[in-house]
Amino acid sequence: MSETQKLLAIDLGASSGRVMLGSYDGSTIQVEEIHRFDNTPVQVQGHLHWDVLRLFQEIKQGVREAARVHGKLLSLSVDTWGVDYGFIDHRGKLLYAPHHYRDQRTEPHRSGLEELIPPREQFTLTGNQPALINTVYQLYADLQDHPSLAESVKTMLLTPDLFHYLFSGVAAAEKSIWSTSGLADAVTGEPSHEVFKRLGLPLSLIPGLVAASGTVLGEVTPAIQEELGLGAMKVIAGASHDTASAVASIPYVNKDGAAFISCGTWSLVGRESEGPVITDESYAYGFTNEGCYGGTNRVLKNITGLWILQESQRHWAASGQRIGHAELAELAAAAGPAVAIIDPDDPLFSTPGDMPQRIAEYCRRTGQTEPRTPGETARVIVESLAHAYSVAIDELEEITGEPVRVIHMVGGGIQNRLLCQLTADVTGREVVAGPVEASAIGNIVTQLLALGLVERADVSELIAHSSSLITYQPSHRTNP
Repeated sequence: MSETQKLLAIDLGASSGRVMLGSYDGSTIQVEEIHRFDNTPVQVQGHLHWDVLRLFQEIKQGVREAARVHGKLLSLSVDTWGVDYGFIDHRGKLLYAPHHYRDQRTEPHRSGLEELIPPREQFTLTGNQPALINTVYQLYADLQDHPSLAESVKTMLLTPDLFHYLFSGVAAAEKSIWSTSGLADAVTGEPSHEVFKRLGLPLSLIPGLVAASGTVLGEVTPAIQEELGLGAMKVIAGASHDTASAVASIPYVNKDGAAFISCGTWSLVGRESEGPVITDESYAYGFTNEGCYGGTNRVLKNITGLWILQESQRHWAASGQRIGHAELAELAAAAGPAVAIIDPDDPLFSTPGDMPQRIAEYCRRTGQTEPRTPGETARVIVESLAHAYSVAIDELEEITGEPVRVIHMVGGGIQNRLLCQLTADVTGREVVAGPVEASAIGNIVTQLLALGLVERADVSELIAHSSSLITYQPSHRTNP
């Protein structure tokens, strides 16, 4: 390849977004942050919404800057968190700012939905663990609160599909993001006829599905090309769920015996499988099933991640004690073995606040020693995460009937080397850490595949050449 190809990955998280440039020279992918912006939800009349028009403007600003500095751009693709959506009316316009998954409108309608589709049956039909944040709960609540929506809405678009629509004018439902909704058939990935029938909704609410293997939807509209000073630029629906993009970036040597941990504010522990794992054990352990790039399944468990550490840092900073990530990792390492182990998913840690005090409260409640310093507190958090990972890995082995020999850790959390080493120690398994920019690299890779610039068989080697991978060997195993 004589010319470096340049593509954009728009990676939206629940607290911030980024426009990332991917440069492919035929042998490696280099990623560069072009524009970063906050993603702060907005309270409107007691409800929590995403400010999608501001987000779209921020994304366009990043695209404009990339074009100004780097010239010709081949394509863009958006990946985001799951479950949230916007309504498009019969004129093709967005009805209102989409609700945030933490909006409380779903709770009053929980029992109504669960009478129609009991939680265990939701899992059987869709492969998704029932949860108030799921699209199906949100959609049911919207229709109960505003029955007229059934007539005024033409199409429902999940968040990345909405941004692809705003860029291209093409409405499509990409399967990996769709698989998070609680509305899709567990086996086929198509809209579940049974779920839609019980909700009394037409299947036409969902636009045509496109496979999670990179689909060129069209080009950026002429109006946006003119606004941003672009040439023709393709819009691609890749692995549009951010976890699907992160998993697409894993440089597997062999998927057999491999599990993954996508590690950041949240931690997702799972493995790829040919089909969904829908058993009493997987339901009881809290595992869900979602789509991967290429049409396979990922069975995974959502565990609170470095959120607890980040909230602790915010509390210390507000008290005048600013401790950076690197310094805190050094303090945690120097603190030695954790004085206590907490459950990261305890409701005590689910909301913002004084996390060090909550950890002390948890330790008192469970008869354990309270950490006294930031280093001891950080060590408790990190070691507790490693223990939670170990439990999930052992559960994965049980529900899939296949051993886990190596764990691939990806995402920003792997910059905490103590966490990676403790994960190897506590699980007793080799850990391969990298890439850090997992969602962005996975996003770029799916675009390259859609454009025919790389072959699927070459992806793992390409990612390995493009990333700094670190292998951690277990020094011992500590039973959780």
